[in-house]
Amino acid sequence: MKEALMYSYKIDNVHTDTEVVEANTNLWIWHANKVPPHIGISVDNRYFSLKANGKDQNVDLESIKSILRKKPIVTLCFELSLTITANQVNEVFDSYSSTIPGKVTCLNPIKVLLDCEIANKLTELLQVMYASGSVSQVIGFNIPKDFVGIKDYSIEDIHKRLTKLSSGK
Repeated sequence: MKEALMYSYKIDNVHTDTEVVEANTNLWIWHANKVPPHIGISVDNRYFSLKANGKDQNVDLESIKSILRKKPIVTLCFELSLTITANQVNEVFDSYSSTIPGKVTCLNPIKVLLDCEIANKLTELLQVMYASGSVSQVIGFNIPKDFVGIKDYSIEDIHKRLTKLSSGK
């Protein structure tokens, strides 16, 4: 029963034998084995992510995949059966400059794009995405054999991490 307490969201059927990311819209979970993980989104082979030191906006998805080939970062890619345009994503990301501890997380622009304003954490967003049937498959990069899912964490954990990142520590 201890395992159930450690993980707030278990993820099954992670495909690790492929690098193909075919969907128009993908939700990326970086450091999926850490608390808290980091979230990004790609649309039409362009990647977007809000970070403590700025943002990745309209980055070629191939450069993101190259990072995953070079560094052992545990990452999940959720292929979503949603149609969002790169213009829509650019418009939303234009209204942000970086995360703000206590106010704005990497989830903020993504929950606007995915029309899921009620989500305050990744796990809540995933619950909505799975419940709506929006997740078509999950591809894993650098996934350890003992990977179970997203570890349990709080909103406070997110803002503590953002404060640490903002201070450069």
